[in-house]
Amino acid sequence: MSTHLHGYSAGVMLYNHPMYAKLTCLYDAGETEKSPVMFVHGFPDSPAMFATYYAEAEREKPWLTGRSIYTYAFPNRHDNPNFPPLSELMNGVMAREFDETMDDLARKSPTGKLIFLSHDWGATHTWRWARKHQNPPIEKMVAFSVGSSFRYDVFEHGINAFTWMYGLWFCSAWYLPFLRKAVARSITSAAGYRSETAMELWQDAYHYWDRPSLFLTIFLQALFFLFYKPEYLDFSFPVLYMRTKLDRIASTAAFERKIKSRPDCRLVIYEQFNHWFPEQHSDVVLPEVRDFLQ
Repeated sequence: MSTHLHGYSAGVMLYNHPMYAKLTCLYDAGETEKSPVMFVHGFPDSPAMFATYYAEAEREKPWLTGRSIYTYAFPNRHDNPNFPPLSELMNGVMAREFDETMDDLARKSPTGKLIFLSHDWGATHTWRWARKHQNPPIEKMVAFSVGSSFRYDVFEHGINAFTWMYGLWFCSAWYLPFLRKAVARSITSAAGYRSETAMELWQDAYHYWDRPSLFLTIFLQALFFLFYKPEYLDFSFPVLYMRTKLDRIASTAAFERKIKSRPDCRLVIYEQFNHWFPEQHSDVVLPEVRDFLQ
């Protein structure tokens, strides 16, 4: 079976309009009856955070054998520095591109479904896309760090409900250059992020500008439960949800009870790791992924 490497670069006409994001097919399985696998990265990373998971040797494992492999790269400093202007961010361009891409791939899938491994912002978009469908075209999902529903109420998270305001700090560096090194150090020193180009991660903070309504409504959500959507708990597909202790604010008690109650789902909590555990501790995480997806 031959391997075909091809991708859709930023600016190419894809789905009738230019894309800021980049879809890449790492491996084309050709004639197959299996669902393709999609890797979706988070902040402030690129698809390379999953390099160990889709390495050539790993493709011989049962969970990847005979499957086409795709990565979805949001604009990022690593391999797709094609950042949209604020006006398009606020108009939802990132969500539209993601939805159109996944809808198209699902239609072309031999099973009509996709398998997702999604972290952070990538998981947020995957859950949002799933929620839009009455019958989500997802065979299985591995969700790293982010659960199915965001909640900001003080009764569940206490004062941590307001820690989502960190987005204001992160995105400030995009327009205030004198804050860029300070923002980078806060993420590396306090949160544990590691990268040789960490001092340039302010570029990836652009995406926090795509949700201005959050900054306007977070206090009302946290204190008065306004603007809530019902929790997304009736997802039909199996989920492996993996998080760290610090990721608790990106999950809910009801969601985790649902995961624990379903025999086709699994919850894994790493007390000792930081938010970027999928990349930094792939030796621990990858065996869980193999067992769930094989």
